Amino acid sequence: MYARGERMKRTNIYLNEKQHEKLQEQAEKEGVPVAELVRRAVDAFLLWDDPTYHPTPPKPQTRNSHSSPA
Repeated sequence: MYARGERMKRTNIYLNEKQHEKLQEQAEKEGVPVAELVRRAVDAFLLWDDPTYHPTPPKPQTRNSHSSPA
């Protein structure tokens, strides 16, 4: 999972069944949340619309290490 460096704003979108299904399939394949795919798509659109737009690159989220019981 990825966490962006900036604070997120919550929003709701409506997708048709096919869009939702395809996004879920891709998210599972990549091991990321559907929200990450939506953020990538928004960044791609904004960059296409405004070449001066600079998306914030995602930062991998670090996990706390755990020792497994013996």
